[in-house]
Amino acid sequence: MGPEKKSSLFLLLFAIATLVGSARLGLGKTSAPGPGFLPFWGGAVLFLASLIQFLSNVFSKPKIIEPGSRKGLFTEPGWRKVLYVILALAVYAFFFESGGFLICTFFLMIFLLASTARRWPIVLMGSLLITLLSYLLFEKVLTVGFPRGVLGF
Repeated sequence: MGPEKKSSLFLLLFAIATLVGSARLGLGKTSAPGPGFLPFWGGAVLFLASLIQFLSNVFSKPKIIEPGSRKGLFTEPGWRKVLYVILALAVYAFFFESGGFLICTFFLMIFLLASTARRWPIVLMGSLLITLLSYLLFEKVLTVGFPRGVLGF
């Protein structure tokens, strides 16, 4: 079993443990979420994503990637990728209050999605969808207040 299968299987098992543990804490209701509500839904998303990744790894042919052949923002060694993401998160945290949730999250998602060498229309649409869905979930459904930023939205 290759490392891709092992990592997705580990995440799949971790997601199951998260679902069970958070259900024991109590989910509550959407209007009055319990302590296990957010971990449960996070575990559900992780379960679906890792299941899709695991099945994709099981049923796909192994790909041989030549060094330097990957196009995208991150073509450097692995430690630099981590450094770039940490730096991006630090910039995000620094500008979060003044820039606001929507603007800062949109640009963070552009940076992170662009690092996977996707086409720009997909990067922009994905960033927009992730930002808006996050906003709707946390601001409207869970009524978590986010900074509005300099533009007031």
